[in-house]
Amino acid sequence: MSVLAHTRVGTGPRAMFLLHGFLGSARNLASLARGLAQRVTACSVIALDLTGHGDSPALPPRPDLAAIAHDALDTARALDTPPPWTLIGHSLGGRVALRAAALEPTALGHLTLLDVTPSPRPAGGEVATIVKALGAAPDVAHDRQTFRAWFRQAGLPPPAIDWLLLNLAHEGKSYRWRIDRRALTALYDEIGAEDLWPAVERRRAYTVHEIRGGASDHVPDADVRRLEAAGCRVDTIEGASHFMHVERPEELVDRIVQGLG
Repeated sequence: MSVLAHTRVGTGPRAMFLLHGFLGSARNLASLARGLAQRVTACSVIALDLTGHGDSPALPPRPDLAAIAHDALDTARALDTPPPWTLIGHSLGGRVALRAAALEPTALGHLTLLDVTPSPRPAGGEVATIVKALGAAPDVAHDRQTFRAWFRQAGLPPPAIDWLLLNLAHEGKSYRWRIDRRALTALYDEIGAEDLWPAVERRRAYTVHEIRGGASDHVPDADVRRLEAAGCRVDTIEGASHFMHVERPEELVDRIVQGLG
């Protein structure tokens, strides 16, 4: 069993777990955690570093969603937080939440999916470019600017570069990666491979709320109709991209709280 690194905001008796996206960490969702703790005082908001991310244990040799979901569920138990739990997941974190629901449906009370679909989604697009650049980047450098310049030369936009540089650790007089880039590259190929609709469309006691970005292509209209047919609430934040927790944090908190009922 792997107990994941985490941060906790609030002291409420109920547990709400935040699960970040690929190449992220709990600190990417720190503002969201604070906003939710202020609004939902009955909850402790616990943001996890998913397996292989941040300060959590490394990924297994052949990583998949099930292994990461098991670690998230084991951590919830280790923290002695009584179920049913609420899982709020962005991107990779949303797919981990759906996989956790398939593994232990009775342990969950509610899922909020942040711009992520249960449908299989082939690897590609902007994130694939970022993953390729990350794998080819230098192993170590004397300063962060060396990495920044390398990614700029690789054609990555500044927000993506800032996101990647959060995964550097300062050791002595140099900076090196705190993550296993080879394992994360293998994980990226697995993230969208699985059909997770059974976690939504079967009979279930937990509720599901989808919040998508209106300017994002991650949750197409056909999937919205399928989610609604399965009894899920779907909200769209018009004009928001995939990273709506960065662009529209207050509106996102409002939508999450409304979906909790």
